Formats: sequence, C-alpha cells, structure tokens
Amino acid sequence: MERIREKTCFMCGNQMKLSITSKTLRFQGKEIEIKGISAYLCPHCGEIVYTSQEVKMIENIINALSKIEVPKIDVLNLEETAQYLRVSNQTVYNMIRDGRIKAYKVGREWRFLMADIVAYMNASSNEDFVSMAAKGGQISSHDAVIIQAALAEEDD
Repeated sequence: MERIREKTCFMCGNQMKLSITSKTLRFQGKEIEIKGISAYLCPHCGEIVYTSQEVKMIENIINALSKIEVPKIDVLNLEETAQYLRVSNQTVYNMIRDGRIKAYKVGREWRFLMADIVAYMNASSNEDFVSMAAKGGQISSHDAVIIQAALAEEDD
C-alpha cells in the first residue's frame, strides 16, 4: 500500500508534505531523540502530523521506558547512619576506622550506602551486634555473657 505523499494542514489549510524528521521525547527528566520518523510537515505554519505507524512506535517506546525500573540508591549521611544503627556519631567514626562498615568521603562529609549498612547488619551474628558499639569491635567475654543473657531474656 503506497502512502499518500501530501495532506492538507488542519491549522492553515495548505498542503503538507511527507518528510523524514526527528522527535525529542522528554521522559523522567531525560531527553531521547528518535531520528528517521515519517511525518507530514506544513511548510507554511510548521505544523507536524505523524503517521499512525510512527505514533504507535512512539507509544511503544514510551510504554517500554515506563516499565524500566530505575534502581533506587539510598545514601545516608553520618547522622542518619548513626540513627539507623542506634549508635552515636563517634561509634560510626570508630566503625569506619576499624573497617566494620563501608563509607565514602564526599568533600568533607561521610556518606554511606544503605545497601552496605544492611549487608553489614545481615552478615553480623548476634555476637557481632553485641560488640558493634564497642570501641575497636572488642568486648570482654564477661560483658558478652551478660549481654547475651539479657538478649535471651528479651526473646522469651
């Protein structure tokens, strides 16, 4: 089936010509340019009318883009990390220095990925949780027994 090469402009009534053009789509703050699109262009008023095939193609692209999930990266500052771990800021500094948690220096501030903090928490056993706030990650065996007993009582 051969396409009609000319069409009447709805805006000004002049003849539109079938041409190849490009279209810039704005989606979630980004711009995507599609080149080689067939459309009717009015040389007088500049009106553009896309062919039905091209409209369907653009709709398919937008639908596909809307289904793409962008991974969310949660970034915490020092205070948020301390609050999440329920420890002091100094304890977080100690944990950075000891290498117990990953931290990233951004300018003069420390930043933490929530995924790293969650991974640390998941990888730690109960004993590690008990010693988490201890300076250098060390706690006396006597204190550990007392804390473990208190935790066991809470679980009952």
